[in-house]
Amino acid sequence: MGEINIRNFRPSDLERVAEIMALAFEGKFQSLAPMPREEMPRFLTETGAVYSSPFPGYVVAEVGGEVVGVLALKWAGQKRPPGEYPIRRAASKYGWRKVLKLFLGLWLLEYKPKPGECYIEHIAVMPGFQGMGIGTRLLEFGEEFARNNKFERLTLHVASSNERAIRLYMKRGFKTEKVTRSRITQRLFGIPEWRYMVKYLTLSM
Repeated sequence: MGEINIRNFRPSDLERVAEIMALAFEGKFQSLAPMPREEMPRFLTETGAVYSSPFPGYVVAEVGGEVVGVLALKWAGQKRPPGEYPIRRAASKYGWRKVLKLFLGLWLLEYKPKPGECYIEHIAVMPGFQGMGIGTRLLEFGEEFARNNKFERLTLHVASSNERAIRLYMKRGFKTEKVTRSRITQRLFGIPEWRYMVKYLTLSM
């Protein structure tokens, strides 16, 4: 495998990033809007569920010029370009039930970071490239970004059942600070329990 390069997201990356998101979070998206696997990336782009414009903290990982991972960071007071949510057009194509259920699911997973907190909104690696250090490089970027911007902590939520991701986060110095159970996400995604994990940057310097 070639060198892993982390760079800012470009609008031309949208289709590839949508493909990565659709595959990496396939269980979540398919539970909200069941459809053939090959249609999901287009669905995510046409509903505006995948960020299509660059903003600070939105990066991709490249290997040999191929985008294979994505990371989006979020913090209080962050300024982002206004999103495009063509709900009516998407609903006419995919049906109101799928579109509204998608946005309900995304709303339930929404988290508002507190002051001093840099939150990993999502981190995903293309299947087939997992286990090659790409997730680690994205986490390293997130930590460096948070430190350079004077954040006190880097945080994330992860399903308690995602043991592989939890091991990676613990290896990078994250600790579970809170465990939350949710009947709603259990019903929607089959995920009853979430871990809120934190890495305190001021204590690890």
